[in-house]
Amino acid sequence: MRYPRVKLALLVLALAALAAACDEPIDYRTESRTVALEGATRAEVVLDMSAGELRVQAVDQDALLEASFEYNRERDRPVVDYHRFGDKGTLQVRRARRHGFSIGRIHNKWDLRLGRTVPVDLDIDLGAGQTDLDLRGLPIRRIDIDMGVGEMNLDIQGEHKESFDVKIDGGVGSAKLYLPVEVGVKVRVDGGLGSVNPHGLTKQGGAYVNDAYGRSRVTIEIDIDAGIGSGDLYCKPLIKT
Repeated sequence: MRYPRVKLALLVLALAALAAACDEPIDYRTESRTVALEGATRAEVVLDMSAGELRVQAVDQDALLEASFEYNRERDRPVVDYHRFGDKGTLQVRRARRHGFSIGRIHNKWDLRLGRTVPVDLDIDLGAGQTDLDLRGLPIRRIDIDMGVGEMNLDIQGEHKESFDVKIDGGVGSAKLYLPVEVGVKVRVDGGLGSVNPHGLTKQGGAYVNDAYGRSRVTIEIDIDAGIGSGDLYCKPLIKT
């Protein structure tokens, strides 16, 4: 696990508690962006968010991305870059200033809707805040998540046509994973996670597996390199509240 990232996130929170501003807030702003596939048949999506609220939802739409942003700091102004190389589209969403931090009153919210049209590789780098990733129905090739400080919900329930890997580098906080019952799932946890609460999975050889593991053609392998906090694993039909 990248311990320097966890220490940095803790430092950010400690400085925020001082309630002094590192940069002055700007007028409250909203922006929206649409990114077309431009003929790409697969995509890599990179999300780099330092602090705030991130919501990602898979939806039925032709565009690769439909996004809305709210922010009150110039350094948090969203930058959206997209390029197509052959059959692959590469999308990056990040804040305008990659380094430094803000303390004081911060309003930063991303609402991102990803189209279910093409297979997607996801790289998500988080800082401090709340993250909700509803990826149900998205054709996933790979997921890499680098957590910071806060709470994260990851939903990959439902049927999947192809196997894929999920890697989560844990930070300080808690994570809830909503997993499918239709395909095999194996979850390995390595590191100092405070607690693991499995719901609908059983312990097998140092990992947690669901009933479909080893029986279905498709398998989802999940590796969690945990920090301080807790993890809840849900692998049964449920309605989230």
